[in-house]
Formats: sequence, C-alpha cells, structure tokens
Amino acid sequence: MDKFPGTPDTVAAVPAQQSFARFMGALRHITRFMTGPLLENPLDAAVQRIEANPAFTQYRLLTRLIAALPGEQGEFRVEEASVFDRDTLAVILSLIHAHDAGTTPSAEWRQAIDRAESAQLAFNG
Repeated sequence: MDKFPGTPDTVAAVPAQQSFARFMGALRHITRFMTGPLLENPLDAAVQRIEANPAFTQYRLLTRLIAALPGEQGEFRVEEASVFDRDTLAVILSLIHAHDAGTTPSAEWRQAIDRAESAQLAFNG
C-alpha cells in the first residue's frame, strides 16, 4: 500500500530520545551479568581508548555514546550494541553507572566529548 505524501516514515519518525532509550536498554541487557569493580574514572578510560584507536567501529560508536549520555538522546540502532567487546562493555557499564549517579560534573562530560570528537576528527582529516 502506498503512503500518502508527507506521511513520515515510521522508522525515520522515531524520536532521538526513544532511539537512545532502546539502545541503552540493549546495553543494560548485554551487561546485566557483568561483575567486577566499576572504573573510578570511566570517562577518561573511554576517551583513552578512543584516542588510541579512533578508526575502530566500536570506538566511533563509543564517541557517539559519550556525546549522547548527558542529554539522554541520540540516534542509535539497537543492533549497534553488539559491536562492543567485553573490555569496552566494562567501560560502558562504568559510564552508565557514573551517568545514572550524577557524580560526574557536566564540565568533565563536555571535556571528554571534545577530546573524543577531536580524536575522531584528527583521524578523518
């Protein structure tokens, strides 16, 4: 059945906040049985990984996640959660806990976002 002109595509009309919530749900599901201590400074650990390997798909996605967490919105597909390896998932779990606890000042988030995005830009030229 043809769509009417001007009718939004269902997939394209999904708000960024809903996309982010679904992605976060997938990450929480994947990490639900992970044990071990949380990282003391997960933002720094995440950015160090990104700066070391900006070309890796999981670190490009991690950059997007770091940028999306403070505002709790961003465009993600649930399937993208499967990109991360176990060590990166441990960093993400610590990031999620730090975000949920609200213990990381917004200036630190902004600085981490800037560093991660700079690493990506430097790689892309």
